[in-house]
Amino acid sequence: MQNDTFHILAPYYDRIMTRVRYDRWESRLLDLQKIIRDKEENIINHLDVACGTGTLIQKLTKHGWNSIGVDISPSMLYTAKQLNHDICVLTGNMCSLPFKNSFHIITCLFDSINFLLDEEDIYRSVYSMSLSLKKNGIIYFDCVTEQMVKQYYNNSQWKENYKDFRTVWESAYNPSTKTATLSILIQGKGWSVVRQKIYPLQIYLDAIKEAGLTLLACVDAHTWDHIDSRTVRIDFICSKSPSDFLMHNFKKIQQKIKIESELSLRND
Repeated sequence: MQNDTFHILAPYYDRIMTRVRYDRWESRLLDLQKIIRDKEENIINHLDVACGTGTLIQKLTKHGWNSIGVDISPSMLYTAKQLNHDICVLTGNMCSLPFKNSFHIITCLFDSINFLLDEEDIYRSVYSMSLSLKKNGIIYFDCVTEQMVKQYYNNSQWKENYKDFRTVWESAYNPSTKTATLSILIQGKGWSVVRQKIYPLQIYLDAIKEAGLTLLACVDAHTWDHIDSRTVRIDFICSKSPSDFLMHNFKKIQQKIKIESELSLRND
């Protein structure tokens, strides 16, 4: 457990991250399933990479998905099991997933890929996800941009109070190494320190191409429109050997999600 970055944070993680829009990812994935569902199968086999405490898995299994989670943190998976004994999760590294041609949809969300601090690991992780994906399947992953770090986590400190515990947050960003460090103090428990790295967009695009995947969309995660200087999170949707049906209907799904995103932003 000593090398587990989330050892201290894991039991408190869900209460700290209540603001995370898992419902948005859930809605988009339910749209995406419509264009890849095998007519002979009644179920979506789904892998959530860097699944954490399994919140997204729990949401999708309610829709009949056969979801499995992989995470490098035993503490996060232990918390996931405490919350739901029936959840299927296992310890694993996203750069060397133990699957082959197994899943219709693979997700790696909440900027989990930014936790990879070695550029080569970006290529390894995308390739590993590609190997794990069925033909005509979809990979949905995201990353944060330098704009996100500068806007929200650039050398600042703040405190947050919860019902039965308090936290102190300290952030630092090194623009020369493109590395962001977030230190979180759980009162009475100690510090949890996590690091993320910001990569150029082209690194992700090259990794997708080298993994033999077809890029379907690279969009602003909040608007599902073009990326610009204000973009803080990027969504990538790619497929392995996509069918003509998938390619044609993805454009319709993309437009639907874009319109829904615009309405959601107006109401927020």
